[in-house]
Amino acid sequence: MKIVLHIAILLLGSASCFSQALIVDSVHPLFKGKLDGDKIREAYDNFEAATPTRKPTDRYNPVGLSLFHSKSLYTRTALNLKEELKELEAFKFNFPEMKGYAIRGDYRSSLAVPLFDSVPVIVTAYGIDKGNVEMYRFRVLQNKEKEIVGWRRVMFFSPAFMHYRYNVDGSEQTEMAYLGEFRAPVGSSITIEVKNLLDPDTTYKIAAVWIKRAPSVIATFSTSTLKDFMEVYKYQWKHDFSKPNTSTYYGDIELQPVDSLLYIKHVFKKDENNLFLYLRDKVSVGLVEYNLIRGRDSLGWQSNTFNPNAIWLQNLAPGNYKLLLRYAFQRQTVNEYVFTVKPAWYQTVWFKLIMVLISLLALLSVFLLIKNRRQQASIRRQQIQQQVTQAEIKSIKSQFNPHFVFNALTSIQGLVTKNDMEGAHKYLNDFSMLLRNSLNQSENEFISMSEEIELINNYLKLEQLRFGFNYDIEVDEKIDKHATEMPVLLLQPVIENAIKHGISKLYKEGQLLIRYTATDDNIVVVVEDNGGAFNADAKKGMGLKLTAERIELLNSILKTRQISWEIRQQDHYTRAIFIFKNWLL
Repeated sequence: MKIVLHIAILLLGSASCFSQALIVDSVHPLFKGKLDGDKIREAYDNFEAATPTRKPTDRYNPVGLSLFHSKSLYTRTALNLKEELKELEAFKFNFPEMKGYAIRGDYRSSLAVPLFDSVPVIVTAYGIDKGNVEMYRFRVLQNKEKEIVGWRRVMFFSPAFMHYRYNVDGSEQTEMAYLGEFRAPVGSSITIEVKNLLDPDTTYKIAAVWIKRAPSVIATFSTSTLKDFMEVYKYQWKHDFSKPNTSTYYGDIELQPVDSLLYIKHVFKKDENNLFLYLRDKVSVGLVEYNLIRGRDSLGWQSNTFNPNAIWLQNLAPGNYKLLLRYAFQRQTVNEYVFTVKPAWYQTVWFKLIMVLISLLALLSVFLLIKNRRQQASIRRQQIQQQVTQAEIKSIKSQFNPHFVFNALTSIQGLVTKNDMEGAHKYLNDFSMLLRNSLNQSENEFISMSEEIELINNYLKLEQLRFGFNYDIEVDEKIDKHATEMPVLLLQPVIENAIKHGISKLYKEGQLLIRYTATDDNIVVVVEDNGGAFNADAKKGMGLKLTAERIELLNSILKTRQISWEIRQQDHYTRAIFIFKNWLL
């Protein structure tokens, strides 16, 4: 979230400052009313060239200028302490002359802070308040010479951002002067000057310099030197973030200097094709962009999301590479790093020629290999078909097991005993029709949906005569049930379980719904009953096990079409859901 906010601030700042380089007639929202220090620190860093360290004793308040700038890039890291930015040379001052003042920040002998993006800076001044504002005037210079804001009176004030700033009367300062927002193009600077009209020989200054900068590689590592990479990373983490009397994650660990590990290679062996390129500056993740070029092939510019300190290049093919580097906030400035990955012996030209000759000889055995594979594939198909047939036979046996036949005959006997010859004749007729149709279809793995529904309907009529429940079969109008094939009696074991373990004891209160729905190219079949949840014995039933086995075998031989299923239980309902994927293609 912090990175997203930071980038948003960069973009918003860029858009505003291109249209208006100076904003001195309004106050930034973060500096209005009571200050929220956390929000300000989240968006800005604070630079003060010289800060008073004791209460003033002169006639007038000393002015402490404070500059709030973006947090996009830091050049001073534990691995880059010796670099001096030449752009700051013109803003250096003699530190011993600043008696009674302390220098805050990485650039201890400079009146200026280096910046690298297009976000405006906000300048405030301690020591100027509404009571003494008429004594002070300020102006803004570009490149130390061109006056872009002439001497003017301070117009706005903000609550003090830092505590322990004192007036000449000993009271603590509670507000600071708000001078405005300022920006200059990359390659130039702005300087803000403040003077006391009653003490014209004293001028207070602070500056910002916008510098051209692009990422630079300071060390290279591969998987074989990954330990060295981690040592460098831990060293920078500890020394960049640790402060006196505190410790970081590595604060209590003794780490040796890593200068000897910071070297750059430009030629890598064939097994060094996974590279970690360590970068000079410190930025947030996602602000470094790179483009890897090999010959005429280019990855295109992409954001480095691996690590703010390093770029990870993976599985590099042999060849010559050029890596272009830039920052997302200064895309006009580009650096490059050139390197080579040598080929392995088996990737050389002479090895490829030998392989061509071997391939030509291997062509002589292609016919036999193809024939052998076809025979093996045929045998596998026969085995799978045999397994499917066996599963189908088991499924049919589980559907029309002796228990079911016994129950059917018992029901017929009961009707005969009651002298209900018409009912017994109808029951026997429906039972024989169902048995005959099922056995006729048992030779086919797939039948039309209309035939499948007819079989299910006949089966449900028989069970309805026994248990008196109600049922309904719904088919989506989008489905052509006469042209759509389904695995024969795949749903029957699930329907039988719904009746036997669900609604058989509810009689007329029992409700069974079978719904066929078209969803995109899929058919979704739901078998729902209100008989309550399955018990443990129902889940372990042979019918459900055979259904799972049969679906697995069907999926093994179907190419583009697949079947998945599950049973869900909620409140007093049990739903078996079958998804026939790509069944309508």
